[in-house]
Amino acid sequence: MKKERINTLRHLSRRLIRELGILQLSKGQKNPQYWHALIEISKEPEMTIAKLADALLLSASTTSRFITSLVKQDLVAFKGGSDRREKHLFLTEKGTQDLENIDGFSNDKVKRAFEFLEVDDQKHIILAIQKYGDALEKSRLCRDQVKILTLSTSRTLRKQIIAMVENIQKREFSLPIREDTNECVLKAEQEFYYNHSYNFWYATDNAGTIIGSIGLKKLDPQTAEIKKFFVDQSYRRKGVAQKLLMALMRAVEKHGFSRLYLGTIDCFQEALRFYEKYGFTQVSQQALPNTFKVNPLDSLFLTAETEEVRKKLMPSEW
Repeated sequence: MKKERINTLRHLSRRLIRELGILQLSKGQKNPQYWHALIEISKEPEMTIAKLADALLLSASTTSRFITSLVKQDLVAFKGGSDRREKHLFLTEKGTQDLENIDGFSNDKVKRAFEFLEVDDQKHIILAIQKYGDALEKSRLCRDQVKILTLSTSRTLRKQIIAMVENIQKREFSLPIREDTNECVLKAEQEFYYNHSYNFWYATDNAGTIIGSIGLKKLDPQTAEIKKFFVDQSYRRKGVAQKLLMALMRAVEKHGFSRLYLGTIDCFQEALRFYEKYGFTQVSQQALPNTFKVNPLDSLFLTAETEEVRKKLMPSEW
């Protein structure tokens, strides 16, 4: 997606927040959490703090804290459920009145806006917002459900990682893979085990299927090489590569490496753009460290200072 579109969508989202009066409603203790909590509690007769946290996409501890505040304000109260350990939330008379004020304020905003739109435009807007909300939810679930795990001694696991990598190399890019091309994963102790840890990670989806991998090979005390950085085609541009890179960068910081190198193939154009986004620049093969073992398939070589990569990673990714 082009940066201009992203910026336009973000601008329009902020404008909607302003025009819907969210900033006017958010005064004192009455912040967005407050309003959304009252709305969700009114919709669910057996709402618990755990359910509310899931609905608001907040931690249980954060939800518990502001529910305590709402109880003190006599806006929310508890009642017993079938399970004595689990209490259900409900709105008090004062909370119900506040909710009616919210509905009245917001409904008036929407009704006035719809007076400037034809019926077909109203339907299109509702459908477009619904699709955008669904897409945001899918993106969040994909990001939250993907797990980054450290390589173990399991030979079966290592073969599954190699199968994922070879599927990309052979089926997607028709590369002439030799039997020993990905052997380093099977022999991880030789290339990825140092400082008492395996420095190789793999990503799984919610079903436990392996969808990505990345390895960090030590070249010398200051430099390291990124190896076997692959992501299944179905999970690209969805944050999986960033999560794998974050796992690697945490290890980079732990081991004290100051520079990274990697080799890739010119047909991996999407991967090349990814590397450049995070501060990698191309270098000649002659500029590689003597300890860098060149893969015969690699035609491009890149390097970056680890501090530069760290800066390029968004704060939210740390």
